[in-house]
Order: sequence, then structure tokens, then C-alpha cells
Amino acid sequence: MPKIVDHDERRAHIVEAVTQIIIRDGFDRVTMREIAAEAGFVHGAITRYFPDKRSLLIAAFLRVFEDSHRRTLESVEGFRGLEALARMTEVLLPFSSGRTHNARVVLCFWDRAAQDPELYEIHRENFARRQELIRTLLRQAREDGEIAPDFDIEHGVDWVCAHNAGWQMMAVLVPESTPDVRLRASIDAMIAELRHTS
Repeated sequence: MPKIVDHDERRAHIVEAVTQIIIRDGFDRVTMREIAAEAGFVHGAITRYFPDKRSLLIAAFLRVFEDSHRRTLESVEGFRGLEALARMTEVLLPFSSGRTHNARVVLCFWDRAAQDPELYEIHRENFARRQELIRTLLRQAREDGEIAPDFDIEHGVDWVCAHNAGWQMMAVLVPESTPDVRLRASIDAMIAELRHTS
């Protein structure tokens, strides 16, 4: 009887393999042969699901993004406003106990998205989901009187996004500058500054 292949499971296994290679070696050093070895498949099994490195980078980025988005939604469940925003930010920042190395995958994707219209659009669509969550939490904070009634929500969204992206970049480029204590202090300072607008 022929073995039944779970194609979704195999695809997920390949994406996990390429994610680990990007984290360990960087995207430029990824080869289809190395991915096959990491995943424990023959080379042809990889190309059946992903025809080239670009498609693998997209899959790795979406895997990292979906995982972080799921965890942010879980972290804010049952919370509102600034408390929820702090919890969301804690999930996204590269704490050593969390997904520190996923920032490497994100930065690889950002670099190529800046030059590739299709990758740019993929990033823009997913980034918009993150922005909408932040926007919702800031509106809740305004409704609950945690921030000023005339607070510029869109400015706040930009500020929080820049804060989080900046720490992701620093975790990859200057990791010695991103100990957990600084990340925690940065979250506390951001939330305190938002409260000061009330």
C-alpha cells in the first residue's frame, strides 16, 4: 500500500527548515540543497513545493508573521487599551526568552521587499493587520481616558510601529544593545509617555 503523504505537513516542515537556516546562516547562504538536507528530503521534494529561494523567503516570513500575530492576539485577549498595547509589544520585541532570532527572518524580508514590488505588497498587507490592532488598542485607551481625547491615533500607530521595528533591527545588528532589561524599560517608557498625553 503506497504511503500517504501529508503535503501540508511536508510544506510546513520545509518552511521550518528554511527559517532555521536563515536564522543560523542568513538568506544569501541558503541553497536548495542545504534546505533539503536540513528538512531530510531529497532536492526534488523541495522544488515540488517551492520552485525557488524567493518563494521560500516569502513562506518563512509569513510563518514568522502569522506566529507572532497569533501570539499578540492571545496576549491581548481580555485586556484593553494601554495594558493590552504593552502586552502586545512584549510579544513583538526580541526578548531572549521569546523569538529573538525571528528578527533575522524579518530583516531579510524587509531588505528584499524594498526592491521587489510583490514582496513589498505582501509586507504591506500584513503590516496593515498589525497597524489595525495597534489602532484599536489606542482607540480603546482614548475611550477609557488613559490618553487625551485629542490624541492623534495615527501618530500613535506610527510611533509604536517604529518603536517595535527599531528594536527588531537592533537585535540583529547590535544585539549587545538589546538586553531584556532595556527592552522592558523601553516598553514602560513608551506606555508612560502615552499616559502623559492624558
